[in-house]
Amino acid sequence: MLEFKNITKSFHNRIILHNISFRLENSRILAILGPSGIGKTTILRIAAGTLRPDSGEVYSDRQRVGFVFQEPRLLPWRTALANVTLVLKNNKALSGKQQAEKAAAMLKRLGLQGFAHYYPAQLSGGMRQRVAIARAFVLEPDLLLLDEPFSGLDLGLKSSLQQMLLELLAWHPADMLYVTHEPDDAVLLADQAIVLAGEPGRITAGMELDLPREQRDQPYLHAQAAKLTAILAGNQKSQRGSQKGSGQFS
Repeated sequence: MLEFKNITKSFHNRIILHNISFRLENSRILAILGPSGIGKTTILRIAAGTLRPDSGEVYSDRQRVGFVFQEPRLLPWRTALANVTLVLKNNKALSGKQQAEKAAAMLKRLGLQGFAHYYPAQLSGGMRQRVAIARAFVLEPDLLLLDEPFSGLDLGLKSSLQQMLLELLAWHPADMLYVTHEPDDAVLLADQAIVLAGEPGRITAGMELDLPREQRDQPYLHAQAAKLTAILAGNQKSQRGSQKGSGQFS
């Protein structure tokens, strides 16, 4: 379970987020949408515990957190295998050999068994992102934080990685916060979505996506994406300083 309750955060005397509340549990995916600079990544950092809010409370029973960024953020001097193994170094229950074996098994699950000893510069962009996903899942996380991990990828590659992500979540369920600019991605992957707008950023809308993913046909996906697109477009036309969203969703 992860719950934000009336979270406010400022930087350099400027309030970035105001009165943000939501609850995530039961291995659900929450998509967070909104314009650049609205505070989406700040929410992820607060959820990860690397940033403290100015006010409000964060409740979490999650012990292991996996993070996937827009850029893979792999260490260039380490092989794919070494990059994935690195996050297991503090796991005293596993020997060095066991850590490497676990990392290799995760790379295999992502179709990278033949590239374990390649360096990031030798891999394609899609392969590097798969290594980053392997690094997140090898922890067997309770909570996954994804910060636009498919941004900039071509449609075919993005679709392939999204399907791979869903298969991994079927294998190892986890709560997930998923930051995206794309309504299409949100309605494909998420169980619920929130939209941030205003200055400071508030939750101005929320949407439940209750239909099981296997039943989400193209008409359904297009209709739900259109709703989110309309909300985002409406927010852009509004005077951000006068937004009066409640900031709450559950």
